[in-house]
Amino acid sequence: MHPNPIAAPLARSLHRRRALAALGALPALLTGCAASGSGDEVWRPWVGRGGKDVMWVPTLDAVVMPMLEMAAVRSDDIVYDLGSGDGKIPIWAARRFGVRAVGIEYDAKLSELAQRNAARAGVTDRVRMIRGDIFVEDFSSATVLTLYLGQALNLRLRPIILAMQPGTRVVSNNFDMEHWEPDRTVRIEAQNPLFLWIVPARVAGAWTVDGLPDAASATLRLTQTFQKVEGTLEADGRRLGRVDGRLDGERITLAIRSSDGSARQVQARAVGDVLTGTVGEGPARPFSARRAR
Repeated sequence: MHPNPIAAPLARSLHRRRALAALGALPALLTGCAASGSGDEVWRPWVGRGGKDVMWVPTLDAVVMPMLEMAAVRSDDIVYDLGSGDGKIPIWAARRFGVRAVGIEYDAKLSELAQRNAARAGVTDRVRMIRGDIFVEDFSSATVLTLYLGQALNLRLRPIILAMQPGTRVVSNNFDMEHWEPDRTVRIEAQNPLFLWIVPARVAGAWTVDGLPDAASATLRLTQTFQKVEGTLEADGRRLGRVDGRLDGERITLAIRSSDGSARQVQARAVGDVLTGTVGEGPARPFSARRAR
């Protein structure tokens, strides 16, 4: 799906369907859409079909597999496609990776077409198409989320996505999430850029640390901006060092820099109110921290 009204990024080049729509070339697109097999004998959608907050522009075949590969889809994943249109991404995910996949589409006719497409593909045992609103339906069980919605809708979804299970992989076709920088960007020749985010664990706050030999009762105070972390290490009212770090889902890497210029590296996993891992290199020592109450 695609935002409506048409935004400036849509008019990038004539080889993209979205750019043609932005230039008012809908008659040509209608012919191309019919020829591309986007519909069936029951109904054929047209590019630019209006809907709630969006207009319909199909995801091109050339980016479907790169999106799923970017998300490192595994057979035990649950893939949700928000604004799933004709169901292409959930169907491909089920056929290529054997996953359970769900599409959420507000447009009733597109949702019905998606269900027929899933039946033709023989994947109705693994693919479910929901006719619903992405801001109402529950997709919190997703381990992979795919989007082709526009930046404005991405930003509305951002707090919902950030509250999902850490480690959830999110791939967006063409549109980013502003200040939440992607963990990875892929640019395919003559196609839209693709962006990947991994939902970070929530680690902001104070942590009581165990495992630092020179700081037996230290407190780690962290602030967090998406996947980026910074803060201080303190003990007995003294600042022992500055902390910089980054999250990759539940995995956190911290660099603790002391005032004398030395640095220690912490590799840990954040699960709920506990950090567990190692500090140092070579013969690394166990490290743990518990969220202070």
